[in-house]
Amino acid sequence: MSFLNRLFQRKPDVSAAAPPADSPPAPQPQSGGTSAGRISHALVLPDQDFLAWYAAAQPYEKAFERVTIVRSPRGNDLNRFYAVSAVEAPNVWLNDSALGHIRRVYPSVVRVDTLRASTPDQLRQLLQARIAANDRFGERVQSGHINDRFVLHWPTDAVPARIVRGFDAALESGRKNEGLDLFAPPGTIVRAAAAGTVAATARQPTPALGYGPYVQISSPDGAGGSYVVWYVGLDEIRVSSGQQIAVGTVLGTSGQPTVKLVVQQPGRGLKGYPLPDVVDPTRMVFWMGLRLQPTGNGLRVRERPGTAYKVLQTVNMGDALETLEIHGRTLLKVGQPNEWLNVRTPMGVSGYAAAWFLTATSLDALQAAVTGVNLDYTHALGRPAPERLGRLGWVRFTYNVSYDPSNGTFGNTNLAAAYNRLRPFIEKYARAGLKVVLVLTHQTYGEGQGYVWPQMTESRWRQLTARFAEMAGVIARQYAGSGLVAAYQVWNEQDAPAESHTSVAMPAGTYAYLLGETIRAIRAADSLTPIITGGHTGGPSNGAAYARQTLAAMAPGLRPDGIACHPYGRGARPGPPYAPFGHIDDEVQAFLNVLPGRRLWITEWGVLNRPDDPPEAVATYAVDTLNHLVRRWPGQIQAAIWYAWAQGMHNGYGLVGPDDRPRQPLHDRLISF
Repeated sequence: MSFLNRLFQRKPDVSAAAPPADSPPAPQPQSGGTSAGRISHALVLPDQDFLAWYAAAQPYEKAFERVTIVRSPRGNDLNRFYAVSAVEAPNVWLNDSALGHIRRVYPSVVRVDTLRASTPDQLRQLLQARIAANDRFGERVQSGHINDRFVLHWPTDAVPARIVRGFDAALESGRKNEGLDLFAPPGTIVRAAAAGTVAATARQPTPALGYGPYVQISSPDGAGGSYVVWYVGLDEIRVSSGQQIAVGTVLGTSGQPTVKLVVQQPGRGLKGYPLPDVVDPTRMVFWMGLRLQPTGNGLRVRERPGTAYKVLQTVNMGDALETLEIHGRTLLKVGQPNEWLNVRTPMGVSGYAAAWFLTATSLDALQAAVTGVNLDYTHALGRPAPERLGRLGWVRFTYNVSYDPSNGTFGNTNLAAAYNRLRPFIEKYARAGLKVVLVLTHQTYGEGQGYVWPQMTESRWRQLTARFAEMAGVIARQYAGSGLVAAYQVWNEQDAPAESHTSVAMPAGTYAYLLGETIRAIRAADSLTPIITGGHTGGPSNGAAYARQTLAAMAPGLRPDGIACHPYGRGARPGPPYAPFGHIDDEVQAFLNVLPGRRLWITEWGVLNRPDDPPEAVATYAVDTLNHLVRRWPGQIQAAIWYAWAQGMHNGYGLVGPDDRPRQPLHDRLISF
């Protein structure tokens, strides 16, 4: 699917009600709803004889989803639209130039599509040609009518997203910053912000510039010239000189707390910086689907910036606000004391909100399904048909090579046989749109191989690790490029107490070696699929400490793509019977702090050892917890995967009972969340 096609998909925004407050109080669960979503294409019609123009545009509006009809540019802020199709009739635009008017007055618009029509009939003919060609912007049926400004798409997934230091800011060295410093903790994936050709890579620091390793890409500016975009402070660089790069191509990972984005415009830039011809990239930054969310409930949106001005509306954690300022300026202000941002609420109210109570995220992240369920290929009820999973976004199960259900034996290592057995199982979920997490654990290799877990020594773990990592690499090669695997998870509950009968635990240093060797093996075969830790079960204190010890013991530059945890016994309402260990925020915050800037994976959660509890009570706990996670931690939770699908899959509270019948209302409330 092309970038522009993805752009105009129908997706809902999230909104919720809230009590008034200037400084948001402690987060509380709120009920939310949906409203009309991504609208990023405006068709601007002349004001005079508007109904005739509108009638001419009706077939086009019906043919192409998510087109907003705007009645003349007067009194309308077109900055909120990615693309503006502008009818250039007399007396509509300043100097009768739609392109000149938009470029001067609406700096955030990326695409200007000019329709030169003096009458509604002329417009109808132009639009009909586009409809016939299924060509929204007339790129195949017209020429010379589209102007795309050069933009830098947001290049990282680090959360919370922000520009740490802006262009021309004073640096410690005494010089002025020649670029933008983006929040991107070490290990964050860095992607190309613009298409082009790799002009140079430097895998060692450049002392003369004060730069760490970098990638330099030459990108056409759309007007016959070019920009040179530098991505500075990288690690694990994955591109080479001369390579053609598309927007979003992975360039490498961050090797520092920030990545510097520097832009040169040869022959036309500024002087007096370490690099010649640099330009301010702030106005170039564009993030499709950029949204702002309050950090608490009841944030006031005011008529003007400042607490003395009239309150127009209050907004909540669940509200996704649009920025009405250029994206670069927005990302400089967000989270900063005494800064205000011009925003538009889901109810269409425009005003100003305190930037220090806002975080930046993407509409895609807000709307991505976080809910999922654990399955079990070896269990009679653990492999439901995909259509039974409703709106769930994730499924997770162990890649069990050891057990061969055809003969009931353990200790098998035949990866070809396991692939033939498990690939159809994986494929039916992936092809149905579910994201599949494969857990590589002792059942992948180790079980039935003569290892006695309570008696393991460091040398025995090293011996197991060599074979385990080798097998993980083969599995990754089998699935590389297939699109079937959304993530690999290495081990499971490795930080459990030594006496635990449900987990195979090991010391943090031992796990660091196993994890590191497995990451090397998988990435040698597949550099794209995320690799996450086994689910930590030790809680916000012991579990997070174990995770930090693991990372500290790993080789420099070698990191998982995410941390996973299993917050059993925690929820949005602390207390028995389902959250006796405390609030889930404690666990989320602790593990987010282990790998700053990464989303957290909750790969197991739910209710254990209470099979006879009423499904109504479990449903209330589950939905309260999910509502809280998506509102309190927008865009920061990658997945929240319930354990388990079926009663009898070990000790988890199933969505279906031993008779395979849904346990209501828990079943319907989770699969429709």
